[in-house]
Amino acid sequence: MKHFSILLPVWLALLPAAAKSEETKQIAIAPHSFTMPEGYMLTQVAAPPLVKRPIHMCFDNEGVLYVTDSSGNSDKAPVQLKEPEHRILRLVDRDGDGTFDESSVFAEKLPFPEGILVHEGAVYVGAPPHIWKLRDTDGDHVADERTSWFDGGSIEGCGNDMHGPYAGPDGFFYWCKGAFAGRAMS
Repeated sequence: MKHFSILLPVWLALLPAAAKSEETKQIAIAPHSFTMPEGYMLTQVAAPPLVKRPIHMCFDNEGVLYVTDSSGNSDKAPVQLKEPEHRILRLVDRDGDGTFDESSVFAEKLPFPEGILVHEGAVYVGAPPHIWKLRDTDGDHVADERTSWFDGGSIEGCGNDMHGPYAGPDGFFYWCKGAFAGRAMS
């Protein structure tokens, strides 16, 4: 199964419903209004209180949705690193109707998340300066193992530190690291 990480708010699902055309229609999901091409539909699949400030998301093989959720803290990254407040939520659609109805905290106390990938039973989250590998080893749906899978080494205040990881069609992980302050490049 392919893994997808989407940078749109988690409460949106864009689904092709029929052949595309040049006509559009307006769809309102308060407080927003969207212009959709004919042949597509927009459905709200999660909203507060299940998730408050979604940033990135990725499905696992069972259809569980892992969502990075911001605490709302807008301090610069080096300040947030001292007392990380962000988290990863685990959303489940128990009744199979396409709308998530259960939310639980999978991991908390993370620096500002800048990407997520679920791969082979682990959740990888870019939370600069690291990409963390998070695993639930005891089956309670909470990460009890946290390993620095990649150490970016530096963190700046402008948000260009690191984004990803994401799965490529070739099976490799991809991410970008935009700031290398204090690191010798070889």
